[in-house]
Amino acid sequence: MSSNLEFGTSIIYNITRHDNGRAFGEKVPVASEVPCTFVVNDAEIATMMCSPSHLKEFTYGFLYTSGLIQSVGDITIYECNEIKWRIDVKTDHFIDPADLGKRVYTSGCGKGVMYTSIIELSSRYPLTTNLKVRSQDLIKSMKWLQSSSDLHRTTGGVHTATVSFGGALPDFSIDDIGRHNAVDKVIGKLLLDKTKATDLLLMVTGRISSEILYKAKQFGIPIIVSRGAPTHQTIILARQMGITIVGFVRGSNFAVYTFPERIMA
Repeated sequence: MSSNLEFGTSIIYNITRHDNGRAFGEKVPVASEVPCTFVVNDAEIATMMCSPSHLKEFTYGFLYTSGLIQSVGDITIYECNEIKWRIDVKTDHFIDPADLGKRVYTSGCGKGVMYTSIIELSSRYPLTTNLKVRSQDLIKSMKWLQSSSDLHRTTGGVHTATVSFGGALPDFSIDDIGRHNAVDKVIGKLLLDKTKATDLLLMVTGRISSEILYKAKQFGIPIIVSRGAPTHQTIILARQMGITIVGFVRGSNFAVYTFPERIMA
């Protein structure tokens, strides 16, 4: 391991490479992973394994998609200790202690957690949208996403997420070891930038699980696109929530699982 103890998004390790029966030493970058603890109004609510970057965006996105804040203005104090990997937040928004005990541990890498209150609320009102996206724009945006991450290219150890405005090429992407964390970081950036959810596509590199669906629904994003596949529960819930699911975007081929009328040939 590198003697530099400062955490970046990757750390250099000495490894032994085997290639065609030959073994030799090599230095390679490995994706960093830290345990980030969220403390809201002096109550510890979760510890998430994550990449040590975009932590402010992560905080706002995670608290918002978990239903623990309703807007950026709910947070009055934000403090991040990058030695203890502890984030302290003060909020004027009332958080029901009973909701903090109703946790659902998700299938996501990085050990995801959701609160049942947001699961219950997400299913009540389906999204409606007039958004229609051309297939060629969707394909171009996914190609852009797949080539956007230097960290994935060098380590192979992270997921990447972004948003496209109406099918236009994205202008940023965010990495994390957990695909749900990457989505929270993207949503946190949108919140901090005061971006509205109108005509947004959420684009991810990993599997579309129900946790990602809930996060998109909470922010009001009507289309989710991935190079991976959805789970069956995601498809069932997406029909209820009014969200289009597009998976297996590979080259010029993809599959639309729900609300196909929003994707034009």
